[in-house]
Amino acid sequence: MKKDIEIAAQMYTVRQYTQTEEGIAESLGKIKEIGYTSVQISAFGAYRPEFVRDLLQENGLRAVVTHTPYERITGDTERVIEEHKIMQVPFVGLGYRRFSSLDETDAFLDEILPAARKIRDAGLRFAYHNHQWEFVRFHGVRPMDRILERTSPDEFALIADAYWLQYAGVSPQKFLRENAERIALVHFKDMCIDASEGTQRFAEIGAGNMDHDELVSVMRETGIGCAAVEQDDCYGEDPFACLRRSREYIQSRYGI
Repeated sequence: MKKDIEIAAQMYTVRQYTQTEEGIAESLGKIKEIGYTSVQISAFGAYRPEFVRDLLQENGLRAVVTHTPYERITGDTERVIEEHKIMQVPFVGLGYRRFSSLDETDAFLDEILPAARKIRDAGLRFAYHNHQWEFVRFHGVRPMDRILERTSPDEFALIADAYWLQYAGVSPQKFLRENAERIALVHFKDMCIDASEGTQRFAEIGAGNMDHDELVSVMRETGIGCAAVEQDDCYGEDPFACLRRSREYIQSRYGI
């Protein structure tokens, strides 16, 4: 029997509260109280990995992945590996890269792959988080096509952001099915349409137009085991309250 989906909190959502170790401690306590059992470490201020490891243990939380700066992944790979092992985080995640050509994509791969292979050989995995830029077509070829062509799942996993896939005109469900063996986790967020401007806005899960019923179904079907709830912008609302509403919706609708 397949294990059901683990629901993590993407700490980028509450980034303004995690710029000090004291703020990190308070924020992780709130995340646990809301009902999350795991987190993605992202956009923290300076911290000691031992400090975060102890906080996670005290709160009964597991860190599933980080967003780590590109320059650190490529230029300080051994220390990044050591920090992830201290915190017991299995995936070293890269949060953002923008490509303006296929040549830029190839240059990125030439630089990141040696680090990704070191990470793999150390018993961890590198994971790449998509936005919309990976799906711009250059002479009919998208950067994501080149990434998938030049890498293997063991050295280059994916943090599949369903919002940005939909924004780019890509079916999130189809993308998950086609790349299931690469998916470290899925970013859950919702997309609503602003009533006055007619533009996309971030929203709590269940408050927008993303088809999370189908996303959950595909994840269960393919065995993708983790989703991280993220809301890039809460538009002045308390981000912890936004994470709570998303968590309560997921629990009530999907039983996870």
